[in-house]
Amino acid sequence: MKIIPKLILPALLIGLLFNSCKKNDSGSSPGMAMKFNCNGKAISFNSCYAEATTVGNTSEVMITGVNITNSKHGTTSFEVALTHDFNTLKSGQTYPIGRSISQVDAATLFYFTTATNVFNTQPGNTEGTVTVTEVTSATVKGTFSGKLFAEDDLEGQSMVYTITNGEFTAKK
Repeated sequence: MKIIPKLILPALLIGLLFNSCKKNDSGSSPGMAMKFNCNGKAISFNSCYAEATTVGNTSEVMITGVNITNSKHGTTSFEVALTHDFNTLKSGQTYPIGRSISQVDAATLFYFTTATNVFNTQPGNTEGTVTVTEVTSATVKGTFSGKLFAEDDLEGQSMVYTITNGEFTAKK
């Protein structure tokens, strides 16, 4: 009977040793990311997800890039809003920046530099596009570019940020 406790104790110690080794989990999904140049400076987010939303009666696809560290969202993020039904999204579709927030088959870009400061494309200055390059059952990939203005600069008179070389791989 003394053999069983002698076998159990080493097994418990080995189990405890392996259980105490913790994998570093940033909270982000591997390969899901967003990156772009903002006024020539490289910006990247380690997590990107796409979700279906409805604003009023308008279907939208919201693609959000954010940095996640230790399962916590950072305060800076970038959003690509497409006024298009999520279920009919296809590769090869290009969306111009919209002249209104509810223009069908158009895009709006939002850059949250802090939790309260947002810069976005404006209907008065519609430079930019979003192109969906790949859609699978698990991801949406694409590219984007545009000119961003202060939230209240509806005419797009004073450009704040130029976004170029934008790319995203978003988890559905």
